[in-house]
Formats: sequence, structure tokens, C-alpha cells
Amino acid sequence: MSFLLQRLRQHSVLAEARAELLRQRLAVVLESVPGAFALCDAQGRLQLANSRFRRLFEHVGLGASLGALLPSGMGEQGAFDHGLKDGSWHRVTRQPLPDGGFTLGAVDITPLKRQEQILAARNVRQQALLELVPTGIWELDEAGRTVFANRQLANLLGGTAPPGLAEAGLRRVTAPGRPPADPMRSLPAPGMPVEVEHQGGGIARRLLLVASGLLEATETAIDEDMLRRTRLVTLLDITERRLAQAEVERLAWQDPLTGLGNRARFIATLSERVADGTGGLTLLSISLGGLGQVNERHGHTVGDAVLRAAALRLSQGVRVEDAVFRIGGNKFAVLAPAMEQQTIRWLCDRLAQVLFDSFRQGALEVALLPAIGVATAPQIRGGAETLRRAADLARHRSEVEGRTPVFYEEALGAAADRRQKLRKALAQAIPAGELHLVWQPLFDTRRYRMIGAEALLRWRCGAVSREVMPAELFPLATEMGMLAEIDFWVLWEALATKRRWAGKPGAPPTVAINISGATLRDPGFPAQVSKALEQHGVAAEELDIEIPEDIPARDIQAMAQNLEALRSMGVRLSLDDFGGGVSAMAHLVQLPVQRVKLDRSITHRLPEGKRETAVLGAVATLANSLGIELVAEGVEKEVQASALRAEGCFIMQGWLYGRPLAADLLVPPGG
Repeated sequence: MSFLLQRLRQHSVLAEARAELLRQRLAVVLESVPGAFALCDAQGRLQLANSRFRRLFEHVGLGASLGALLPSGMGEQGAFDHGLKDGSWHRVTRQPLPDGGFTLGAVDITPLKRQEQILAARNVRQQALLELVPTGIWELDEAGRTVFANRQLANLLGGTAPPGLAEAGLRRVTAPGRPPADPMRSLPAPGMPVEVEHQGGGIARRLLLVASGLLEATETAIDEDMLRRTRLVTLLDITERRLAQAEVERLAWQDPLTGLGNRARFIATLSERVADGTGGLTLLSISLGGLGQVNERHGHTVGDAVLRAAALRLSQGVRVEDAVFRIGGNKFAVLAPAMEQQTIRWLCDRLAQVLFDSFRQGALEVALLPAIGVATAPQIRGGAETLRRAADLARHRSEVEGRTPVFYEEALGAAADRRQKLRKALAQAIPAGELHLVWQPLFDTRRYRMIGAEALLRWRCGAVSREVMPAELFPLATEMGMLAEIDFWVLWEALATKRRWAGKPGAPPTVAINISGATLRDPGFPAQVSKALEQHGVAAEELDIEIPEDIPARDIQAMAQNLEALRSMGVRLSLDDFGGGVSAMAHLVQLPVQRVKLDRSITHRLPEGKRETAVLGAVATLANSLGIELVAEGVEKEVQASALRAEGCFIMQGWLYGRPLAADLLVPPGG
């Protein structure tokens, strides 16, 4: 029995030795495993582990349960990631054993984990970027279904991302006047910008859509087992840009005062209609006479109000098929289809009447004189500019003749060509020596002697081989802005003549010159007069400056300082052509003049004209009470002179006492 027990002990010791050897060998094997490794029994107790596993889970000893280490819900087979305080990460894999136990193997995945963290951070930044950009970003699969949409795309399309392209409600923008396009169901070619519109949430948007080509297959979160090819779409909100462009176009094509199409719009429309060449055209060129006086007397606020009212009347007075434009200033145009001349006259009469009716602005009542010129195509050939010029020429004739309408005729074109030739010639008239002065004497009929001579400007124009009279010269000079230049030439030439006359028998003691209102308002004019007098050695008392009678009342104050300066120098001042235009008795009181010259229109109807006789008596009485000398112009008959003398006017000028003569004929050089 003892022998048996001894043998059993020997076998037990031998088994334990073999088991220990096996454990040692297994420990060596486990240490050679590239990673952490451990054996656990069916109850999850740690039976064996290599050193790397013990470093990973240093708080778990042999025989301890690993249940707390394993994630809840983990089956017999699976894996989980385990992080250490030093920042390293290991992936632990569980594999079941036949006896019910299991193994745990762990490999170092720190580089992979760090790469995942880098990618995750990058994805966060990219996602933030996608959400922050002001562009809608949309990913669609080949069927047009939404794969991804950022927040901006949802905002652009009504607040939520649509399921797909077909449900987005996007429509291609069509040209004005064309019906709206159907909703988009397919994307445009890659890289081709397409302007679309979207109506949603009560907001109409204009969007610029650009789509990419098909991208390589990507794994989606919708179905991990599917691979899809997708296209990226960007949507940029250009609503404000289009509104700004529309406003710029409106300002470029619309008159800001009246809301009508402006000159640029008129020229573009006229050019298009003429180029179309079908059906013919009728063009009305319209001006509002008297608007300048409204601005001068009542200010531009009233003038602007009248222009707006006139634009409204024109718009309401034309037919539906007609277009009204404001060309600028007091000028408008109406562009209409071809009409019979009788219909054109009816339309012109209608527009003239609505414009002729008084305009009311507050307590003011303003009347204008419309002028209308008509040109038609294809009767007038040569293009849009030719048609426009023809209508303008007819309108100019309407202004001159005071009749409406005036239809363009070939003679108007010839007159315009002649006028253009005169404009070019006038620009060179002074250096070319074509301007000259003639002199008409002023006579004191009581002593029957010459007390002065007035310088009258003449233009001997070589371009037209004739003398251009003042009635044609001065309006042309006004248009060209040459009045000041001509005024100064007259001043210096008149004083040069006065100097040549010095000491000659029969020479007039004073010379009179006419100066425009614009020059009289020039602050530098008195200094120029002083310089010219000194240069020519002429005394100020020997110069008489005649002030035009058509000075608006508002300009009197503007030139008052200049007139006082001239008067203080000793220069004589006269009010010219009194009673022939817009001058009023107030001019005599407000202007520091020493002489007033009755207009020839008053003299011409004496002594028969009752109105003229009454005006003569009133002016003579007022002038006498103010100590102002009275002069009569245009005296041609003795009966006129007798009527003037009867009212106390003794200084006269006219053919009865001498026609305008050249300086050497009025005062011979050898005298």
C-alpha cells in the first residue's frame, strides 16, 4: 500500500513537473507572440498572460476576473480598443476556446489611432468649413438623390434639403417675356454655370448652379454595402447681385427725374427698330418752350416738378404701342410705329394740347409752349442717327416758327448743314479777322450834333461768302459759348478805334458797346474794362456800356456789384432795347443806369400806335423823375422824331440821323 502511495506521489510530482515545464514552455511561447496575449477560463478568470499583456492591464492579476475589462454586450468573439495613460492604444481581440475559455490578443494600434484622430479632426474642420461657406454644397447620386447637403444649401432651398434634384423646385432662368422653364430634373454639363431661380418660403432667389462630373464610387452612410458614384453641385446666391445689376441698368437706361427711358435707352431702341427694317417708324422730337424761364423765376424745384408732370401727360397721351423718352433738359421723344400723316397730326395735336394746358405747382400756374418735329422712316433713309437728326431739325423749325407739328423736309437739312458750316467758321472768326465793327451815331436833336456812336458787330464770313447779321450771329455764339470772347474783342476793338479818333474833328465824344448779361456777371469784368481803358488811353467817361434788356430779375442782384464798380470808375451805363422784350419798369429803378434806350419796336409805331405812345409817355415820366437820360432807337421818319420830342426825348439814333458806317467813314482819317 505504501508502495502504491509512493508511486502515486512520484507520478504526481512528475505530472506537476511536466505541467510546470509545459507552463514554462507556454510562457516562452507567449512571450514570443508579437503583442499582448492571455488565456482565460470559462469563467473569464485570467489563467496565463505574457508580460506585454500584464503591462497593458497591470491592475489585473492571475486568477482575477476580466469581466470589467470587456465591453458590455460583447459576444464570444470580437474586439475593442484599449487606451493607456501614456497615450498609446491597443486593439484587443477575443477568440473562444473549445473548453469554454477564451484568449485575448492585443496589438499596438497607436499609429493607426493617431491617424484616425488626425482624420477625424480634419473631417471636423472640413465639416465646419462646409457649413460656414456661403455656398450651398450638394452631393447627388446618379439617380439625382441627395447624399449630402450642407446647411447653406438647405437655407437656399427653403430651410430643408430636398430628397433629390426633382423635388428641389429649381428652374432655369429664361429670357424676359418667355414662359418659365420646367423644374430641373437633370444636371447641366460638368463645369457649365447655369442660372436658376427658386421660389420658396416666400423668397424668390436667383442662384448660380455648377455641377462636377461623376466622382469615383464612395461608401455612404445610407447603405454601407453599396457603392455609389456621385456628382457635387454648388449653388451660389446671386439674388443681390442681380438686383444691383438691375438697378445699375435702370439708372443707365432710365431718366432719374421722370422715370422715362433716357437718351441712351432712346438711341438703343431707335437703333434696334431701324435695324429691324420692318413696318416703318414715326419719330416725334418734342421740346417744352419756357421751361428755362420757369427755372430762372421760380427755381429748379418747380421746374423739375413741371418736367415730371409733363412726362406723365406725355405717357398718358400716347397710345399703348408708342414709347416716350426724356432726351435731356426740356426735350422728349416719342417713338411710334408707322402712321398715316393724318394720324400723326392727330397724335401731335393731342400731345401739344396736353402740354399746352397749364401746369399747377402749389399756388403757381405755369404755361409752356411745346414744339414738335416729325420724321418718318423709311421715307428718311440713312439709319437711326439720320432719322433722329431729321426730327430734331423739324422740332427746331417748330420752335422758331411757333407752329406744331413741323414735318421734316429736305430744305431743313440744307439749313442745318449751313448752320453747322457757320459754327465751324465762327470758331475761327476772330483769328481770321472776319469780325468788324460799324458805327451808328447818337444825335442830340436840340443841338443837332453827334454826342456818341454805338459799335455794332458785323461778321463777314468767308465760309458762306456773305455777311452774317447779328440776329443769326448772336444765337450761334450763345450756343457755342463764345459770347464772352466776342464781348472782350468788341471792348478792345472799340477802345482802339476811340484812340484812333482822338483829336479828330467830328469824332464822337463817347463810344457805346453792347455787353452780354453773362459777361456782366463775370467778377473779373470790371478789372478787364479798367485794363483795356488804361491800355488804350481812353477815359472811363468816354465809354458807354449798354446792358441788354432781357436780363432776368434774379440776375440783377448777381451783377449789381460789377455795375457799381463800373459806375464808380466813371463808365456810363445804359439799359438797351427797353420795352421790346422782358424788361420791366423795375429794371430802371434797380439798375444804376444813366441812360435808357427805347426799343425800335416802340419807335416804329409812333405816332399812330396808342399803346406805344402810352409806353413812351410812362417811360419818359419815370426816366425824368429818376434823372435818367432817354434815347430813342430806330428813328427813321421826322413824324417819329416829332412825337419823341413832344414827350421830352431829344437824343435819337436811327437812319434819319445816320446809317451804320465803317469807322473811317464816320470819322475820316485825314480830318
